[in-house]
Amino acid sequence: MTAVPIARLDPRARLDALADPGSLAFDAPAGASPDLARFGIDAREDDGIVTGSATIGGRRVLVAAQDERFLRGAVGAIHGRALAATMVRAQDERPDAVVLAMASGGVRLHEANAAELALARALRALVDARAGGVPVLAIGAGDLFGGAAVFAGACDRLALLPHVRFGLSGPAVIEAARGRGEIAADDARAVADVFGAPARARTGVADLLDDDAGALRAWVDVALRSAVPFEPRVREMHARLAARVGFTGEGPPWVAIDGGSATVRAAGTTFGPQDVIAIDAELLACLDAGGFEALTILEDSLGHEPTRAAEIAGLSQLLAHHACVLGLLRSRGIRIEARLVGTGHSAAFFANALQADCVSALPDSRVVAMDVPGMARVLRLDPERLAALVEDDPLLGHPVRHFAALGGATIVVPGGNQPAD
Repeated sequence: MTAVPIARLDPRARLDALADPGSLAFDAPAGASPDLARFGIDAREDDGIVTGSATIGGRRVLVAAQDERFLRGAVGAIHGRALAATMVRAQDERPDAVVLAMASGGVRLHEANAAELALARALRALVDARAGGVPVLAIGAGDLFGGAAVFAGACDRLALLPHVRFGLSGPAVIEAARGRGEIAADDARAVADVFGAPARARTGVADLLDDDAGALRAWVDVALRSAVPFEPRVREMHARLAARVGFTGEGPPWVAIDGGSATVRAAGTTFGPQDVIAIDAELLACLDAGGFEALTILEDSLGHEPTRAAEIAGLSQLLAHHACVLGLLRSRGIRIEARLVGTGHSAAFFANALQADCVSALPDSRVVAMDVPGMARVLRLDPERLAALVEDDPLLGHPVRHFAALGGATIVVPGGNQPAD
């Protein structure tokens, strides 16, 4: 096959280059976002994603590709629902695999609440497809950050093209949070040493592949021939990640068992690598002991840890693994409920409480996709104006009533289960 650089192609052409000749059939466009006009942005009928079906090497696959030329591939509500629909379809149709060509800066902050909810549901559907026996492969054709990196990390296998950067908190976010002594976002070498595809390959986060359609098709073939069933793969990944972060098993208990129920208490936590792997170690141990039938997640999070060390450890992959551990519990018939008792913050909320079967929330709790200064930079809004919007705007608002209005949670009064007035 003639060498075809994937990075220079648009999403449709990327999928066509990966597919067997004449096999690719596109779905109807996902639809245009109604929420971008107020930011002076022209919506697109496909909302930055194309989906469809094809064969690759004779195998029947579902496919999707993101378009980094549109808002850096950020996942809006419609975009996220298209990803989720592909994963639900995979559960129903049982193709040989799902293959994703990904390129995304994460949740689209212009639609913060709706976008985070849609991508969280897509992540859950991805994990459930894997648990149902459908391998999911991701190819990073462009940069992947934030929730998109978690989503990619939850796939069976991930490959990155040489130019791609991959991480949970981008270099600019880390510099803003911790200063230039932590990382200088304009230092290309320092950024590449942490986020670059070769660095990610060295630490085992992803496979590094040449930017060539033939090489990617060959990788898909090898990945599917060597695919491991979901539960053994989750346990293998847990052992790898525990070794990577140097987990010793020491530290405070995260999981409490009471009769047939288990509770994860994540109150006041900033999720770092050690925290995530410790929670998962306890959950897997409880699963093996057969000691519970239901799990409750109590969440009041300060978010994920925006540090260079956390990025080197592959925090996005650790959070993805956590979503997979919750999916393993779900596949074993364990019902998972979450209670937001304070703040649900960014990727920590996305990969934890939002993976539950249902989410309830205290009336004064809050949902924060990103803090106000960071969101103001991305949306190019005056911070004072945004500070007002995050109280009363249906999409940007932090009070949980906005998230609940989108169907993301049920508000309950303290000490009871009835909806709040």
